Amino acid sequence: MNFKNSRKTVSPDQLKWLESESELWKEDGLIQQDTRDKLLDRYQKAETPQATNQNYSWGNILLISLGSLLIGGGVILLLAHNWESFGKGARTFLSFLPLVLAQGLCWYGIQRKPNSIALRESSAVLLFFAVAACIALISQTYHIYGELERFLVVWLLLTLPVVYLLRSATVLMLISGIILWLCCLEREPYWLFYVALTPYLYKLYQRQSRLLLHWSLWIALFSLTISVVYGSSYYTSPLDNWAIYITLAMGCAFYALGYWLFGLEHDKFWSNAPTSLGILIIGFISLMFTWYGRTLPYDLWQVESPMGFNEYSILTLFVGTLVFTALFIARRYTQFSVSHWVALSSFAFVLLGLVGFFFRFNESVFVILSNLYILIGSVLLMFQGINRNKLMLLNGGLVWFSLLVLFRFFDSDIPFMYKGIIFIVIGSAFIATNIWFKKKQQAKSIGGEA
Repeated sequence: MNFKNSRKTVSPDQLKWLESESELWKEDGLIQQDTRDKLLDRYQKAETPQATNQNYSWGNILLISLGSLLIGGGVILLLAHNWESFGKGARTFLSFLPLVLAQGLCWYGIQRKPNSIALRESSAVLLFFAVAACIALISQTYHIYGELERFLVVWLLLTLPVVYLLRSATVLMLISGIILWLCCLEREPYWLFYVALTPYLYKLYQRQSRLLLHWSLWIALFSLTISVVYGSSYYTSPLDNWAIYITLAMGCAFYALGYWLFGLEHDKFWSNAPTSLGILIIGFISLMFTWYGRTLPYDLWQVESPMGFNEYSILTLFVGTLVFTALFIARRYTQFSVSHWVALSSFAFVLLGLVGFFFRFNESVFVILSNLYILIGSVLLMFQGINRNKLMLLNGGLVWFSLLVLFRFFDSDIPFMYKGIIFIVIGSAFIATNIWFKKKQQAKSIGGEA
């Protein structure tokens, strides 16, 4: 039968799923290599004009955006050199000139080149910085002095509509940076501005703009994590002892969010930002528990630093992450593989901390359980990486186990000679495992061709 005359069009994710599943079918002896080739030949990847345009122009987006920044910076330097010789009228005109030119370029991109993502993104970036330059120059010209916090808030509010008017993911990333800057400058709930970015991220998800979506999610979620952690983990904060549990709960929620959005079979590191960031947070926090235990204090409302709006907002986010992760586990647990259970088992430490808030127990419980969790989890990941032929899982388990040993390196109870021997053994295991795994992959590919 000639399959080429009846080829069906599927999405890239569906074709990727079929390739991975058919490889497993072949390994299990359900089909032969020629049958797998015929199945794959029956389907072709769907390529929409929008996706083709995105793939073509993404490199141009970065280059043209960088060129726009360099041009804008050069103009500002030339003006700054002769700034004192200008009158107030000339200064006002020159202050608004970059803003007007950037808006003209944006108008040209929308009206004449609506499908050019490179022009749209670069003009949006130019407008983003032109707004900041205009605010600063007008303030300097008319001696309107203010704090850095006020300047950043005005800049944020004026450029937030640009994300939606010009559909610019690059400006979304830059605004995420401003919000993070504000949260690190003042421990106020400026991180709530990330909610204003959510509709555009959802629109990117609906449009299947995967490349823009992935990098936007990386920047936004990373900035959100740092903002929340910085806003809750300082000495006088009533949530100081809660910060480690809030961070771990966010990591579990990010992990669940990624698989809820993209499916449990989507395990690429860079293209599944929520899950990948969740894995990094879970791994880091679990290692922190091995160093010292942390239980919640009885008195949440400390006298010297009472609960404020920021603290209540962070607690609301904390409860939301708990509910979302619990619902995800309850609905999808039958589809979990070993790696999913390893990651989401860290959710038990959050629950254990909450139990410790009501029933005080020794902090060494966290140290013992977290060491066992990493030890067992890393071994399971390595075995699953070997069984599923996934080098990333194998190396992930090795790295996690090695970091556990590295943390124990600073444990004064272990002699230096033993530490040195352990490091040599683990390093040798890294090299030997990767060489063996590569040889195994090559042998399978040769056997499949034969």
